[in-house]
This record gives sequence, C-alpha cells and structure tokens, in this order.
Amino acid sequence: MNPVSGLAACVSRGKEDVLTRILWQMIRRAPFGFHFYTQHEALGTDSIDERSAKVGVCLRLQRKAPPIPMHGEIYTPENFDIEKLGQTLLDRRFEEAAEDLGSVDGAYSIVVASEEEMILVRDHLGQKPLYYVQKPELIAAATERNALELPGFKAEAAPKNAILYLSYGEKRVYKIPEIRDEGVVEDLDEAANRILALLRFSVEARLRKAGRVALGFSGGLDSALLAKIASNLKEIKAFCLGLEGSRDLEWGAKAANLLGLDAELYKVDAEDVEDACNRLLAYSSFSALDLSIGVGIELLARRAREEGYQTLMLGQLADELFGGYMRYQRALLSKGLDVAQNLMREDISSAEKGLERDEYASAPYVDLSLPYASKHLINYALNIHPKLKVDERIRKIVLKRVAEMLNLPKEIVEAPKKALQYSTGIAKVIKASKKPL
Repeated sequence: MNPVSGLAACVSRGKEDVLTRILWQMIRRAPFGFHFYTQHEALGTDSIDERSAKVGVCLRLQRKAPPIPMHGEIYTPENFDIEKLGQTLLDRRFEEAAEDLGSVDGAYSIVVASEEEMILVRDHLGQKPLYYVQKPELIAAATERNALELPGFKAEAAPKNAILYLSYGEKRVYKIPEIRDEGVVEDLDEAANRILALLRFSVEARLRKAGRVALGFSGGLDSALLAKIASNLKEIKAFCLGLEGSRDLEWGAKAANLLGLDAELYKVDAEDVEDACNRLLAYSSFSALDLSIGVGIELLARRAREEGYQTLMLGQLADELFGGYMRYQRALLSKGLDVAQNLMREDISSAEKGLERDEYASAPYVDLSLPYASKHLINYALNIHPKLKVDERIRKIVLKRVAEMLNLPKEIVEAPKKALQYSTGIAKVIKASKKPL
C-alpha cells in the first residue's frame, strides 16, 4: 500500500526554500517524515537538496515511496503502469495520458515537475485534495490549501478528473474521458444484480491495495453491505463508535452480532471529542456540521491506527448514489422525481468538499477506502432510473434489493437512518462545548 499521506511541490526561479515551508505546514500528515523527488526520480533522502528537489511527500508509514509522487491509490486496472504514466506526463503527451487514465478507478492526486513546469492530476471525484499557486516566478502545489496560503499565496483547487499543466506563463487543462453511459436502467432486479457485481469488484480491488482493514460500522445498510462483502474476501474488524448510550454503539453491537462480525465497541466521552476537535482545529477551520462529522472520522481513524490497522473502509456516497437522504424524498413529494434525481446528481458532483474533510481527518492515521466511490459504480448508479431509488415511502429501494440478495437480516435492511454526527452523540457534545470554529 502507498505510504504517502500528502504531497507538495515547488518550481521557482528564486533561491528561497519554499518547498520546505509548505511541507512543514503539513507536518501532522508525516509521522514518518518526508521523502523528496527530483523531477519524478526519488532522491531517497530526508534532507532537501535545494538545487534539485521539486516534490516532497508526507509519509504515514515507514515504507518505500512510490516511483512518482502520488497520494492515494490506483485500484484498477490492477497492472496499471504508474511509472509509464509519469514519463508520458513529463514528455507532455497529455492527451495520451488522459486516455490512459480514462479506464482507471482510483483515489489519487499526482504531481510531476521539471525545471520550469508542473503537472497535476486528480481522480474522477477529487478524493485526494490538491491545490496550486501559479505566479510569474513560482509554481507550487500542496494537498492542503492552508499549506500554500500560510506562506502568503492565494491557492486554487486543481480540477478533478483532469490533468493540469502549469508553466510560468501558461495553464492548460486536459479532461480525463468519462465512462460511456450505458443508458437508463428501469428494471429493479437488473439494477440490483449489476450494483452487487460492481460493489463486489470495487471492494475486492480496494482490499488488494490495503493493509489491515478496519470498517467504520454503524449497523446501517451501507456499512452492513460492505461488511458482508469484505468479510468474505479478507479478515476485517468492525469499529462501532459513540458516546455511552448512543445509537451507534448499541445498535452497532447488535448488528455486528447478527452478521457474525469481529467488532470493537469504541466508547468515547466528551473529553475525547474535545481533544479531537482541538487536533482538527489546530490546522484548519470547519463549519459546525463538518466538525461533527470530521471528529467522528478522526476518532475512528486514530483508534484504528492504535490497533494496528492501516486502512479504514467507510460507506461514504451510498446515500447520494441511491437516494438515502430525506431531502430527496421531500423533493420528490414537492417537486417531482426529476428534481429529486437532479439533486442526487448535484450532490455527487459536489461531493469533493465532504471527501476532503474526511481525508483531512483521517490522513495522519490511515488511508481511507471508499468502495461506493468507484468510478464504474458511480457511472452505473447515475443511470438508474430514480424510481428505483426513492418513492413516497421508501429510500434506497435498489440498495435494499441488493441487501435481500445477500440475505442481510431484515432488522438491518429496515433500520432507520441517522447521520453519524447524531447517532454517535458527537454533535450534541460539540454544540454544548460552544467550540469556536
């Protein structure tokens, strides 16, 4: 698995060591220090050679860095040649590189740099954040916006699903091709069978790249499906998080027992929540909602790392893909099915912000694995007719059909949905603390 938990790059006509300054703003991501590259070749040193180092990466694990600076993983094709991609980018064969990436499913950001230019690449959803600055005398990039802006620059987000070429006087964007649409799917069993196949494929591909795997488990439909599939492929452990008496602890324990999962009930208190808030707010700012969610993920990720796990699997994006939120049902009832479908599509298109929050919260501890974020699964799900996702009474219709095919217990399939920040009790603690955001 890739040990990189963040990256930074700088190409400059000046002598100031900007790269070091940027990396030190991301020190929380680097429990095992930094690794530095010249162009796309590893220097293999812990000290920067100012004359040659263009890119540095933060290391979460004490393992060899990848051949080119990449944060994240490419899951499929399994034999994808990352070194060839790096050379294609440095050779400025951008259309060829974009075509090669069109079939790739992954969660990644990539930076390659030469003396006076830089090339940035991001996956289809923007699961790994990447920001950049372009000035007449300097080009810089980093995983975190603050790492660039604290040294005094104004950063922009690199476009997702694209290759961005930067030089001192030029900027070009090359879009990575989308997967061809398969047409609207209106048959429930056809859709459920295909979703199950794609979800299995996604879980299996992510497990191949993972170390020891912890699963964030609430006992809800999304995490239960992942548990059922993943536990048949690899040994995993379910982690149920919450304050004493919270729904996720109590129902999570029952659901784990129903599925025969090895589970840990991780009971936290107000002090744990406060400490996690302080760790997150020391380096960034959040809305109250994002802080509540981020704290839950930070606590899960930190606990998983303490227990010797390198990967945390979560059920993010299942609600957006399959009509899980109450607002989709409200839109259906008040404005019709097309409006509900458009709302789901908009939520997937704008998922980048929430994914960045989750990545930031977990980055020092584990790599996030998000099987519902598969490029192939998303493409198919967006072509399922919305009547198979939500109606006047039921949400996640097609995903519940998948659960029936896997013989998930009815209690789990029909369990009411409650958001992590509320079902764990974390939001209540943060609200009571009046934490400045």
